[in-house]
Amino acid sequence: DLDTARTELTASVDLLRTLDDERELATSLSDRGFVEVFGGSLEDADRILAEAEAMAESLDDRRRLAWIRQHQAWVAFLSGDTALAEERLTASSGMFDDLGDRTGSGWALGLLAYVRFFERRFADAEELASSVRRDAVELGELWAPAMMDSLMASIRLWTGRFSEAEELSRRALTGFRELNDRFGIIQALAPRMRALVALGRDQEAERSLEEALSMADSFGHLAIPTMAAAGTAAHLGLGARAVTLGEVALERMLAMHASGSEARVTLALGLCQVGDPDRALATLLDVTEPSPYSQAVTAIASAMAGIPDDAIRAADAVTTDDTSTYLDRVLADIAAASALTSTDTPLAIERLERARRTATEAGDAAAIALSRSASQAMDEGVDVGRVEHLGDGWKRVIAGLVSAAAGTPATGSTTS
Repeated sequence: DLDTARTELTASVDLLRTLDDERELATSLSDRGFVEVFGGSLEDADRILAEAEAMAESLDDRRRLAWIRQHQAWVAFLSGDTALAEERLTASSGMFDDLGDRTGSGWALGLLAYVRFFERRFADAEELASSVRRDAVELGELWAPAMMDSLMASIRLWTGRFSEAEELSRRALTGFRELNDRFGIIQALAPRMRALVALGRDQEAERSLEEALSMADSFGHLAIPTMAAAGTAAHLGLGARAVTLGEVALERMLAMHASGSEARVTLALGLCQVGDPDRALATLLDVTEPSPYSQAVTAIASAMAGIPDDAIRAADAVTTDDTSTYLDRVLADIAAASALTSTDTPLAIERLERARRTATEAGDAAAIALSRSASQAMDEGVDVGRVEHLGDGWKRVIAGLVSAAAGTPATGSTTS
C-alpha cells in the first residue's frame, strides 16, 4: 500500500523535524526514501536517502547507515548502474558484518545476488543466493528464503532447467502467499510464467500472467509485474499483447527514472511479432545497455527488415557471448539463417539446424516449435500458418523472415 506508506512516512518526517530528533528522523527519511524505490521516483529516492545518509553519518549511526546504503543500492540497481549497486551493497554488507547483524547482511547479499543475476553471472548469483537462504533458514526467517527461491528459479530458467524452475517458483509462491506479500508473489510469478511456457503449459502461464497484471497497479510506477507479463506474452507469441504491455512497462519505467532498456527490447520483440520490424529497430536505438537479448532481437528485426548484414552481425555477437541464454541463441541463429539464405544456403541450413539443436537440448516447447517451424519454412518451403503449439506472433516472425529472404522485407504492422 504505497500511497498510505508515503502519506504516513511524510507525516512522520514532518513531525520529527519539528521535534528536532535527528536519530529518529534519519530512520524515517531512510524508510521514506525506500518507499520511492518501490513505485515512486528514483530521483526522489536518491535525494531523500542522501539526506538520511548525511544525518546518519553525522550521528555515527552505523546500523542506520548500513540500511541506507542497501536502499541506495536499490536505486542504482533499478537505474541500471549495477557497478554502483554492487559497490553500495559491498559497503552495506561489510557494515552489517561489523555489527554482527546477520539479517541486515542477508538483505544486502540477497540483493547483490540479484545484481549478479542481471549481470548474467549465474554461478556467482546462485552461490550467493544459496548462502543467503541457508542463513535465513537458520535465523527462522520466512521472507528471505522465499525470495532466494525466486531468484534460483530464474537462474534455473535461463540455464534450461525448467522443471526445477517451476518447482522452486511454486515453493516461493506458496511462501509469499502465506505471508500475503504481493511484491514477493510478483517475484515468484516472473520466472514461473516463463518456466510454464517452456514446459508447454501455456494455459497455466496465461493464468499466472493475469494474476501478475491484477496486482500491477498496486506498485505505482514499478514496472516489474508488467515487464514480467510482457516477456511472457512475447514468449507465448502473443505479439499484440506483448506490445501493449511493453509500452505500459516502458512508460512506467521512464516515469520512475529507471532504466528502460529491457522494456524496450521486449517491446521490440513484440513489434516484430506484429510485423513491424522498422519500429522495432527504432525502439532498439534507445537501448542504453546492450545485452545478448537486445542483440538477438536486433538480429530478428534486422533480418525481417531486409538488412542482412546487420542481422548477421548482431546474431554473431549473441552466439559468441558466453552469457547468452539458449533463447537468445535460438533467435540469433534463426535470424542469421534468414539473412544468409540468398548468399550462403548451406550456412543458412547449418544455422537453422543449430537453432533446432539448441532448442531441443534446452527443452523449451515454444523454442522447439519456433525453430522447427523456421527450418520447415526456410529450408522446405512449408507454410507454418497452421502449425499447432506456435503462437501467432512467432508465425508472423517466420513469415517476415521468409519474405525478407525472398527479397520482400516486412514494412509496417499487421493486425493481430
